[in-house]
Amino acid sequence: MNSKKIITAALLISGLALGSASAAFADTTPAPTTTPVTTTPAPTKTPSPAQLAYRAALAQYKIDVTNYRVALVNNDISYRAAMQKYWADWTNTNTAYWSAWTTTIGAYRTAEAAYDAQLAPIRATHKSAHDAADAAFLAATTGSPTTDQLDAALKAFHTASAAADSAYKAAVT
Repeated sequence: MNSKKIITAALLISGLALGSASAAFADTTPAPTTTPVTTTPAPTKTPSPAQLAYRAALAQYKIDVTNYRVALVNNDISYRAAMQKYWADWTNTNTAYWSAWTTTIGAYRTAEAAYDAQLAPIRATHKSAHDAADAAFLAATTGSPTTDQLDAALKAFHTASAAADSAYKAAVT
């Protein structure tokens, strides 16, 4: 415990001694003078030809960058105007095309419906003739027919089918 007191006292004394020493140094510094200091202007240098060329190139570069930025804006405006015109023209052309197509397809569908209406009874007659030939063949081949009966049924079926097809082609023509 005594050693702690001794160390604390030594530190306190050394701190006081150092503080008074720095105060003594501060007192010996001279006060600033108020006499005006005259400065001579620096001699002006004339720029070298390389510096003049650099300055001219830099000025031209700044002008070129500004012109480039202006050209970008002009191109953007022109592009948007061209695209608006393109889409307006495309819409008009497309509308005219689809209008003509709708008219043409309407006329085609009307003609097709009329053709189908004329052909419907002929198709119905052709189908009924084939159905009759099918029914006759099935009736002739049920049970246990002989080979001669099967040959006769096949010949009758092919004759009836050929007659139905001939009548259909003649009616369509």
